[in-house]
Amino acid sequence: MSEERKKRIFRVAFTVLGIIVAALVINKLLDSWTGVKAVGSKITSAAAPIIVGAVIAFLMNPVLVFFDRLFLTLFEDRLIKTRKKAKKASRTCSVIITVILFLGIIAGLLWMVIPQLYESIKLLISNMDTYYDNIMKNIDMLYAKFKKTNIPESDLKKVVNTVYGKMNTWINKDFLPNLDQIALKLGTGLMGGLKFVYNFFLGIIASIYIMFNKEYLSTRMKKIIYATFSVKKANLVMDGVECTSRIFSQFIGGKILDSIIIGLITFIVTTIVKIPYALLVSAIVGVTNVIPFFGPIIGAVPCVIIVLIADPIMSVILLLIILIIQQFDGNVLGPKILGDVTGLSSFWVLTSVVVGGGLFGFYGMLLGVPVFACCYMYINRVCTGKLMEKTNVYNTADFDNLKRIDEATGNGIYMTEDELDIRFKKKTPEEKAAIKLAKEEKKKSSVAGKIKNQIHKMEAHHEAKKAVEHKEKEN
Repeated sequence: MSEERKKRIFRVAFTVLGIIVAALVINKLLDSWTGVKAVGSKITSAAAPIIVGAVIAFLMNPVLVFFDRLFLTLFEDRLIKTRKKAKKASRTCSVIITVILFLGIIAGLLWMVIPQLYESIKLLISNMDTYYDNIMKNIDMLYAKFKKTNIPESDLKKVVNTVYGKMNTWINKDFLPNLDQIALKLGTGLMGGLKFVYNFFLGIIASIYIMFNKEYLSTRMKKIIYATFSVKKANLVMDGVECTSRIFSQFIGGKILDSIIIGLITFIVTTIVKIPYALLVSAIVGVTNVIPFFGPIIGAVPCVIIVLIADPIMSVILLLIILIIQQFDGNVLGPKILGDVTGLSSFWVLTSVVVGGGLFGFYGMLLGVPVFACCYMYINRVCTGKLMEKTNVYNTADFDNLKRIDEATGNGIYMTEDELDIRFKKKTPEEKAAIKLAKEEKKKSSVAGKIKNQIHKMEAHHEAKKAVEHKEKEN
């Protein structure tokens, strides 16, 4: 056995063994998925402030870079002579201004939104009696209209009693016995809110350290990557990290800006039209708009329900306003702000949102698109690199109308113009008639050929039979 054959067998055996081991590990993880999930949840919970800090630092990095360049130029030219001291001073000033700006934006938004939201919710709760009376009046009006019809009063009473009985059953069997669970969930939600505030403030502190030492962290990560992988693979990883950073920063930053603009437009239009709870509705629309594809639908449902309680006609107008604004966002504003950042088609955007939401909930829906875009980009680069080693056909556009690839030269063999015309052009009636006639002729010729073959077989059989009979006579 040759050395090359031994290497090939060893490679195949090693691959099969690796697949078996990976399958066993995955099977074990699936069997103990609850435990793995619990451990992952604990790790995520413990590292939450660092994650929040990294996210804040990542989002504020463009602002930090802008102020860093501004102060570095100012300090080097006029105030500080040594570059090292100038860089340190500019970074200190840049971080302080960036953090103040970030906290100022958050505080300003809360100062504008929270009081208005509180007043809207307070008004909604205080008017519940009025809304209830309106609903009961509408029910009485419907009941009076039904009484004028030929429907027996006993049937109407039966329907009313059925609805009342089901509501009574729900209150007594589902709602009241589970009040302790509802209270527990409310308490858990309150604790979760307090924990978020705690993680947020710790995250701000962590973001300050990250922004101060971002070059230090970056150089250490580069050192680890080049120490772990070969130079070729490390270069691929570095390219991937750069593209991932670009996609995430542009997509998330653009989506936040887009959602703020949509929220402001919704607030202006709903205020002009005098929709009830305009600020509350605008806040919901703006926040849910961050979620790609399904965000507008998720935001529209509670908004329409809230306004429906106060004014049914205005709820229809609000629905039309949201639909028009979302069309404007999808066709004009969104493409202008985001452009083609992800490089994904609508199908892949839908797939990434659905799969991400199914696996990781809200955060999966929010980050599914940029994560999928990074995976798509990485797979595309790997495929392109593999194809460049094998053939001269590696760009995606080169596979349009490709029939096959020549094994000797590696060049693509494409469909001719006649083949493309036959495949894509609409045939004239004369061409259709000619094709039909050719098929009929082919069918006739094939039938005639079968008959001829059958005759030849019969003649051959007859000749063989005669030869056997002649031989028997001679004997």
